[in-house]
Amino acid sequence: MDWIKLSTQKINEVYYGLLINQCYICHRKSDRTLCQHCHKGFPKNKQHCLHCKCPTQTPNILCGNCQASTPEYQLCIAPYRFEEIVKTLIHSIKFNQGNHYIRPLTQLLSEHLIQTYSSDSWPDQLIYVPSHPNRIKERGFCQTKTMTNHLLKNLRQHLGDQYPQQARQNPLRKREHTQAQHLLRRKDRLKNKTKLYEVTAPIAKHVALFDDVMTTGSTIESCTKLLLNAGAERVDVWVIARTPDKEK
Repeated sequence: MDWIKLSTQKINEVYYGLLINQCYICHRKSDRTLCQHCHKGFPKNKQHCLHCKCPTQTPNILCGNCQASTPEYQLCIAPYRFEEIVKTLIHSIKFNQGNHYIRPLTQLLSEHLIQTYSSDSWPDQLIYVPSHPNRIKERGFCQTKTMTNHLLKNLRQHLGDQYPQQARQNPLRKREHTQAQHLLRRKDRLKNKTKLYEVTAPIAKHVALFDDVMTTGSTIESCTKLLLNAGAERVDVWVIARTPDKEK
């Protein structure tokens, strides 16, 4: 009997039983990262603008902002509203070292992406909206970079070699250190300088731009324009959650 193989197998069974095969929120036994009960509590973004996915009171419309000036990205994917438990989990990741919540959130997003692109072509490259180095020093990590790594791992398991590629060095760079966006009002966010980012490397023709949350959409729109000017022909936006416009 191969005792080394047997002991390794038993250790893995204990490890997965205690730490992996359970819900990340309530810790009940579950084959998924979230049990069915906890997942039901997630605020799904069902009624939204057809283009920017901003939550609305009326389904299947273009919001006022998109009617006035439609953002240049072709597709926006935002399966949840930035409220309740989703807001709590993302804030925990960014401000309270709750990195373990990245796994369930990115797995849910990857499942939504696989469903969406079942009848569309996948982007060739995945680029994340980066944090400024000063912000990374404050938090100890860049949450969008870590989320992107988890997201690609999930997609690789389902798509094989067809998943979007990621450059060793993210082509998008934040040039200026600004006040944390969650501390700003909508008007102040929109007044932020538009030249906060720059593209520092060649990019693919079809690009996916990832961020954890889209609030006013000003950052996403600015980065989209930069990517299109740098040679991209199509930009798709991937976010975990979209913030309702509470000032309307």
